Amino acid sequence: MKNHKRFLAPKDLWDVGTIEAWLEEKAAQGWILEKWGSYPRFERMEPRPCRVRLDPQGQRIQVEQEEADALYRDMGWRRACPVWDDYLVYYCFDPAAPDLYTDPASQAWAWEKLLKRTVRRNVLALLLLAVWTALQFDDLFSDNAVELFLRGMWAVWLFVVLFVGGELWRLARQIRGIRRQRKQLEAGVPLARGDPARAVKRRMRSEVISWATIVLLSVFLMALVAGQRELPLSDVPEPLPYVAMEVLAPEEAALPMDIARYETFNGLLVQSREVTQYSWQPAVSLWAQLDQVVCAPLAEALYRERVDNFLDAWPDAEVRGITDDRFDQAVVVDTGSSQFFAARLGRIVLAERVETDTDLKEHLDDFAAVLAEFQ
Repeated sequence: MKNHKRFLAPKDLWDVGTIEAWLEEKAAQGWILEKWGSYPRFERMEPRPCRVRLDPQGQRIQVEQEEADALYRDMGWRRACPVWDDYLVYYCFDPAAPDLYTDPASQAWAWEKLLKRTVRRNVLALLLLAVWTALQFDDLFSDNAVELFLRGMWAVWLFVVLFVGGELWRLARQIRGIRRQRKQLEAGVPLARGDPARAVKRRMRSEVISWATIVLLSVFLMALVAGQRELPLSDVPEPLPYVAMEVLAPEEAALPMDIARYETFNGLLVQSREVTQYSWQPAVSLWAQLDQVVCAPLAEALYRERVDNFLDAWPDAEVRGITDDRFDQAVVVDTGSSQFFAARLGRIVLAERVETDTDLKEHLDDFAAVLAEFQ
């Protein structure tokens, strides 16, 4: 028979009456609190009815607390472990012993101290939460915010919103609950006691939701990693998601390439195919990316981001707009040493940059064929 056991405790520590009732229920079942934690540990004892009181910490200096403990012992109260740094737990197995606080109004003073300490601590928690949240959303202000969103950051941002919202709600309920109970005590009304079984069920639902969210996020992130793949460009299957160097610049395509890779990414919102070719001597390069986006508005945002990023890097480049029914949007940007083509057709975005003497505007038929192939 185990002499120690852990139980799932009620979640709301400010609801002292319910926690006291829960600890009394455990004592009647033969368990006395040994150590508080996420899952408090209990020690086996002879099942006995008792009274349990939670006394807010921080209201006395050490000498005063030692004197109070001695007085409580004389009254028949046994001190157990603390509940975090919020409360001291006292057990009494003598039904004739007086209560720790015979007057609820005098008990309100201790709760005033607890309220002030909780407010200070929660203000600090809010500041840390605000900093952490700002760091998580820092990518929103990057040049690749749309691409990051499509590639999975939406799930991280959603998790942050849900987590921060839950924390804000929890902190607000904690302060409101402590303030409400302090007012009850000031009015001479003893602390109300809720149903421990219902409180534990609420905690269980909260735990299930929290762990399910974490597991889903972990599975999603692992799926993102598994959805990325890199292989030699020579192994790319047909159809090609770009206009090849052999079409744009046959002579340069015959040169040995120092880099020739093909990368894929498969996510919930976007499927991407990226090609990189580079030759150091002579300097010849091609970069292309084709994205199949879940909806046209996001595809349009991605197209604009691709064009804007290139123009930010080359502000003096010549922009040549394209009016062609085969594209919803299209443009060629000429820097003098390289050219950039971007186009969107429905949910498909194609961007291609080449460092050759080729005029990309002469290959609109080839670009249109690639977009039509992947519709």
